Formats: sequence, structure tokens, C-alpha cells
Amino acid sequence: MIYGIILAAGEAKRMGEVKLTLPLGDKKIIEWVLLAVKFAPLDKYYLVVRPTDEEIIEIGKKWGAKIIVNPEYKTGMSSSIRKAITKISPENLEGFFIILADQPFINSSLFYKMLKLFTPGQREIIVPFYQEQPRNPVFFDGYWRDELLKISGDVGGKTLIKANPEKIKRFKVNQEYVFFDIDVQKDYEEAKAIFTFLHKKGKI
Repeated sequence: MIYGIILAAGEAKRMGEVKLTLPLGDKKIIEWVLLAVKFAPLDKYYLVVRPTDEEIIEIGKKWGAKIIVNPEYKTGMSSSIRKAITKISPENLEGFFIILADQPFINSSLFYKMLKLFTPGQREIIVPFYQEQPRNPVFFDGYWRDELLKISGDVGGKTLIKANPEKIKRFKVNQEYVFFDIDVQKDYEEAKAIFTFLHKKGKI
């Protein structure tokens, strides 16, 4: 089985407000991510949230995500990854994506193309690259389930990627906007401009 883990339990300290429910076009930021994931070739996808994120929880349910509440979110990203991975049985597990909830321009075709590169049983980590820079989402062979359970602090899968370069399979992407993420108010304003441009071009 192929899973998706959407990390939505961040504190958004730099933004100063809950960014995932801000409007972007006719949807909220988190909805664009959920839309991409919903139509990706995944057997199941989880949305990891904070206990107080009631609106995000309701949105996630509406889009078919399995909700995982992480009361330990203040200890960092790794706690959200661990919470989700413990829900994934190693039986019949082929692999899983780790997905950031603040990247509204990812799309389902990205997931399809990354999975086309996947060779089960080879312990691969498939990483998208733009101009030689690694980006997100990242796909992990199911082998890495237990390894990710060992990580701690405010880190994701980067530690495994850096420690296992021979297992990395690169996927080159030519459009930088696909990976645009929203951390501060300036990013949100830029995201709205990108959305308007893409909408006019009929790409979103």
C-alpha cells in the first residue's frame, strides 16, 4: 500500500496566525494540498494536526483524510511524522509520501510521476529537485518506516536523506512554483500573485 502523510501541526510562529485556513482563490491553502493528495495514487492519506485546529480537522475530514491529532506538536516535526507512521502497518507497506501542508501548488501529477520512478524493495528515497536543490514532498520506501520512528526534534526526513545518498532517486522538476511554501505574510501575498497568474493561464 502507498500512503500519504500531510504535516499540518506546525505552530506557524513566523506567520503569526493560522496560515493553512487562509483563502487562496476559491479554496483555503490546506484545501489545495488536500485536493492534490485526494487525486494522487494513494491508498490512504493522513492529516496530522494540533488538538486546537478544529477548522483544519473538519476540512480534512471533508476531503477524505484520516485525522491524526498530535498533542506533542511543540516538540517538532518529527513528533508528527512518528504519530502518523505508527498508524501505518508494516504489513503490505510499499511506501509513503511525507507532504507539507503549506505548499498549495503541488499537484496530483507530481505524485504520479514520482511513483513511476519507484522500484519496490530497493529502499529508495525519491526526492524532487529544482535546479539541484531538494524539495518536498519526498517518497520513502516502506523500509524507512522504522528508521523514521527513531528521529526526534524539529526535523523531518532530511536526516535520512543526508545519511543515505546512495539510496536517493532524483526527480527533476522545471517549475519552481510547484514547491512554493508559505512561511510569512510576504509569502502569502506572493502565493496570491502566483495563483492569479496560474489561474489566468488555465493551470489551476
